[in-house]
Amino acid sequence: MFVQQPKTDPVRLICTNLRLAFLCLTRGFVLMTAPTASVASETLATKATGSEVEHLSPALKTFICIDQNTAPEWCKAYRAAKFGNSIARWIKAREDAKKALAAKKAAIEKAKRDAVIAEEKRKEQAKKDAILAANNDPAAIAREAEARAKEKSKKLSSDWTTFLGTADLANLTINQVMKIREFSESDELPEANEILGFAYSTDKGAIPVNLVEAYRQYAQAFVKGLKHVKPNMDRIWKKIPKEEQAALTDEFK
Repeated sequence: MFVQQPKTDPVRLICTNLRLAFLCLTRGFVLMTAPTASVASETLATKATGSEVEHLSPALKTFICIDQNTAPEWCKAYRAAKFGNSIARWIKAREDAKKALAAKKAAIEKAKRDAVIAEEKRKEQAKKDAILAANNDPAAIAREAEARAKEKSKKLSSDWTTFLGTADLANLTINQVMKIREFSESDELPEANEILGFAYSTDKGAIPVNLVEAYRQYAQAFVKGLKHVKPNMDRIWKKIPKEEQAALTDEFK
């Protein structure tokens, strides 16, 4: 049996072939040019000079210059301009801090060494003075007395500092008041007299108000050098009876 093949339109066939040829040419052109454009876009910034990348944003320049092994030549100048001053200041600050710390440590060590040397000299001199004092040498006796006075003063100051660290000065106990009175006997601690003056002039703590004793303690602090207690003295003086004022006046003549 004979089967008749469908007829093909020559014009339509020609158009179809032309369309296929055009598509092939277009695809080939794209394939040929796309890698070149991609490579060019990727290598442009790395191949360009410093003047040619001036239009790039700082963020993009920083990104391009991150890897120092592959960074273009212009990155050196860019890094120096962007980070040079801040890095230099940071390095200098770090070095200055190290030097200051080293100097502080050296000063502390020197102070320790000087203290040890001074103590050794003091002990050696004390031995010599003790020998001379035993022979009634006036100068040695005076130096020995001065050394004992310094040691006593040093201990007194240390004991006073320790006491202040443990006492509630606004609510003193009887025992604490008695301890402060012991400290107040020294001419070196007018602050003890000032505290007693406050304690006796206020209705706080374990001791009753005694304006005469408060004035006496403030006055002793004033005589020892604490001039700022004068307003407290004047305030209390007005509240003291006349006869007791006369007795206090005689006491401080």
